[in-house]
Amino acid sequence: MPGRGQPWKKGGLVDETVKEEDLSLALQAKVNAGGGGHTIQDEGSPLVQRTNLNFKGAGVVASDGIEDTTDVTIAGGGGTLSREELAKPFTDFWFYDEFFYPNPAVGLLTHFELDVNNVDAVNNSVGGVINYQTTVVANNVARLNICGAGLQAIDSSKKLILRVRARLAQGPTDVAWMVGFFSSQSNGPGGTFPFSSKTTNGLGFLLDGSGNIETYTDDNITPVTQDTGVAQDTLVHTYEIEFNPVGTIITWKIDDVIVATQTTNLPSFNGAFYSNLQTGATAGKDIELDSLFIFNER
Repeated sequence: MPGRGQPWKKGGLVDETVKEEDLSLALQAKVNAGGGGHTIQDEGSPLVQRTNLNFKGAGVVASDGIEDTTDVTIAGGGGTLSREELAKPFTDFWFYDEFFYPNPAVGLLTHFELDVNNVDAVNNSVGGVINYQTTVVANNVARLNICGAGLQAIDSSKKLILRVRARLAQGPTDVAWMVGFFSSQSNGPGGTFPFSSKTTNGLGFLLDGSGNIETYTDDNITPVTQDTGVAQDTLVHTYEIEFNPVGTIITWKIDDVIVATQTTNLPSFNGAFYSNLQTGATAGKDIELDSLFIFNER
C-alpha cells in the first residue's frame, strides 16, 4: 500500500512527483551528464569523445575555477631558461619550449642561437608555433641551436631524450631537414643539398627531399642510415629520439610509434641540439616548430 497522501501507480511514481532537487548531488550529476559540451579538436580535427579531459605537460596547470568553470593556465613567454644555465653539469638537464614569442626574432635569442634568414610567429595557431626560413639561395642552411661556441649542453654518456613537434611548410621536394644532436656547430649538417655533409659524432632524423624519413647516426667511424617507412609530407608530426647508453640502444619514434632502433655503432659526443633546414632551390623554404622537449641525465 502507498504511504499516506502518496500516489499509487503501477510500475513507478507519477510523472513529476520527484523533483531534481530531491535527488542527491551524485544523482543530480548523473541526470545532467547527458548534456552537450565542448568538441575537443586537435589542429581543427575532432578527437574521439571521452568522459574526461586530462591536461598534461610542463607549464600547463588545470584547476577548478568559480562560476562553473575549469581554469587552464598555460605559461607563456617561452620560459626563463638561459643559455648559461645549460652548461651546469651536476643536475639533470631539462629544456622545454612551446614557442610563445610575441616577437620571435628577439624572444628566441633567450634560448637559441640563430643562423636564419627569417623567423616569425604563425598567426592564429593555438599553443604557439614559429617558423624559420632559409634565404633564396640554393644549398643555403638555416639553423636553430641551444649551444653557442664553447658551450656543451648534451652528455651522450647519459640517457638523452629529444621530442619535437614540427612540419615542413613546403616540399618535401627541394627541402631537407635534420633534427637531432651533434658534437659542435662545425660538425653540424651542411654542404650541398641534401646535406652532403651530415655530421660526425651525432644522431638525428633526416628528411632529404625524397622518399621516406630516415634516421641517421655517425660514431665518427661508421655512419648508419635507416628507413623509417614513413613518407615525407607537410603534415604535423612528432619526432622522438631516446638514446639510452646504459642499455646501449637508440629508439626512434614518429607520432609515438617506434620506427627504428639501433644497438651498434652508437655515437659518443658532447654537444647540443640542432635543427638544420636546407633548400635545394633558389627559393626560401621554411619549417614550422610547435614544441621542443629535451632531457639529459647527469
